[in-house]
Amino acid sequence: MRVALLTTTQHGHLNPYIPVVNALQSAGSDVALLLLSADGGVLDEQRGQALGKAEVHAVGQVEMAPWSDDPAKIGPMLQSSPVAEQTADVLRATAPDFVLVDSLPVTASAMVGTHASGVPYGMIWANLGGVCPASHRRGRWLYDEQVGTYLTRHGVSWSMRTHSARSPILNLMPTIPALVGDDAVTDDGVQMVGLPGAAGARGDEVTFPDLDRIDPDRPLVYVSFGTIFYRRPDLLRTVITGAAATGAQVIASVGDLTAELALPDDVFTAPYLPQREVLDRADVFITHGGYNSVAESIRAQTPMLVIPLAVDQPIQAYFVGSAGFGTALEPAGVTRQAVTDAVTDLLDPGRDYRARLRAAQPQCGDSAARTADLVVGTVETLRREGER
Repeated sequence: MRVALLTTTQHGHLNPYIPVVNALQSAGSDVALLLLSADGGVLDEQRGQALGKAEVHAVGQVEMAPWSDDPAKIGPMLQSSPVAEQTADVLRATAPDFVLVDSLPVTASAMVGTHASGVPYGMIWANLGGVCPASHRRGRWLYDEQVGTYLTRHGVSWSMRTHSARSPILNLMPTIPALVGDDAVTDDGVQMVGLPGAAGARGDEVTFPDLDRIDPDRPLVYVSFGTIFYRRPDLLRTVITGAAATGAQVIASVGDLTAELALPDDVFTAPYLPQREVLDRADVFITHGGYNSVAESIRAQTPMLVIPLAVDQPIQAYFVGSAGFGTALEPAGVTRQAVTDAVTDLLDPGRDYRARLRAAQPQCGDSAARTADLVVGTVETLRREGER
């Protein structure tokens, strides 16, 4: 059995999908990872090693900046993109039995190429957009209509209820009912498969010796805005100092901003941190709401203060708040006092944030292993149907 998984080079997509590649290999599949280079990104050596024997194929280039520009330009950009043809060519060359496509607007041309190749395909998501009702997509992403029109014109199914693509065969959402609740749109063929972020190498592991210096008698607040959205020094400084004003120990992932932030000496910072390990120690996580971060915080039973900065992050903020796993602040409303008040609330054991997170643990599962099982089962079913 040969399976392809198509995604971008962004860390927020590689992190959850490297375990999927490995789970498929453990299930006996030959796997090809098809990568769209986002803004010139490449697969680094450490992540490449985490992929085992999987083949890696470059598909083409996608640019992120146009998605923050005039939405009216998106349709023509997709229509003229070479990515659709490049994707179809790579799929014909690699000849998989099935393709699992990372469903997000920037991969829309690749979805069209996958559909045109004739290879059976499924959709998988690296955020909660695929099950979020359109009414909760804050102001709706302005390019939704452009993407939907482009995809449906080329035969790819489109859910108007969620403004996201759909496969006619398999649609996998790495989430749990405790997070998305009754609001989730899953009655059109979407299956929940558990949370990403289970134990296992994924090629982004680092060490942080200062963890041993954390004061065990003080609450620990962890701050991270991820690897793309962290370059907001004023916002980061306000958040960190607001958290520190509670008397908590603060540890922050700040990229290359350490010198610029000029933080108190007892705040621990690093360019990049072993997030799962830090979350296991933290009492509160202040995050931009990237879905991997949210999922890992749920697994660690760490309440969240979500400050959504862009794209899908308001969706995660909505679901975190509605699930009672944390609270949210709009970036424009972030002040030192607002952060202090929010962290104080999250540290209050009487508010039951940890109790709700603890109750959700039996649902978390291993989304990579469950995804592999469903993909293998789907391919076997397609083979049997083809033999009739």
